Amino acid sequence: MPPSWSPKLFIDKDKFKEACPNGEKTVFYKKCKVDFYAECTQPDGIVKRVTIYKDYKRLITEEIRCYYANRKDNLSVRRRFPYEFKLVEHYHSSDKSYHMKKLIQVDGHYRKIWFYHHRTKDGLIYRQENIGRKTFEYYKGREDKLVYRSVTFDAEAVVETTSLKLRENHNQSVESVINKMTQKFELDPTLPAETQIKKTEFNLAKDMVYIYYHYREGRITSTHQEWNRSQLITQGKSGDTNEKEEESTLQKQTQQKILDIEVRCHD
Repeated sequence: MPPSWSPKLFIDKDKFKEACPNGEKTVFYKKCKVDFYAECTQPDGIVKRVTIYKDYKRLITEEIRCYYANRKDNLSVRRRFPYEFKLVEHYHSSDKSYHMKKLIQVDGHYRKIWFYHHRTKDGLIYRQENIGRKTFEYYKGREDKLVYRSVTFDAEAVVETTSLKLRENHNQSVESVINKMTQKFELDPTLPAETQIKKTEFNLAKDMVYIYYHYREGRITSTHQEWNRSQLITQGKSGDTNEKEEESTLQKQTQQKILDIEVRCHD
């Protein structure tokens, strides 16, 4: 056989030791420890772990920073602060994932989630959960012009059959009573401003519904409506066959529209 056209493969011993010859390697620094792992050797996909300490004896851990590769959920960096009960995660963008960009979570207090701007399923770009109190979301590029949605609830209130309930993500076994739901909509320049809803507030604690409309160009005031929620539900369900045969008035159509908005917001 003729000799190979390529030169003989040579790997420097020092360069080989700088990598992970046995699949993992640990290096110590001042107030820091770095663990290296070869790719595809760990079940969670970790390739490097940086542990930062507060003292020179490396006893009090300040932060644990992990780097990942080749994960299905596209997790790239995870930072944990043990004494603060805080978790921070960063994700790569992919069409096969949920386009989650960043996560900040403090156990028992709140969780913040950022999404990539090209998320096209529902337009969600930010979500914050204040555990046990409130959850709100921001949207972008939706057909219904929705930009904000929030819900305030009470986890300690007594759940009744007539009250709207919310099953919290952090405690699936507990149903919380909703006190208020709020939605905000941006203005569509192609339609009259005074006919477009700017904000809807379903205050279940006061049993009231508040509807606010956008300002018309050149006006400093806008119209708003107040409805009694219990009357809306009663009028929406009541009615015999004779009333159904009659043409719906503008007021009934408005009431039915408000009920539909409340149902979609609760869903």
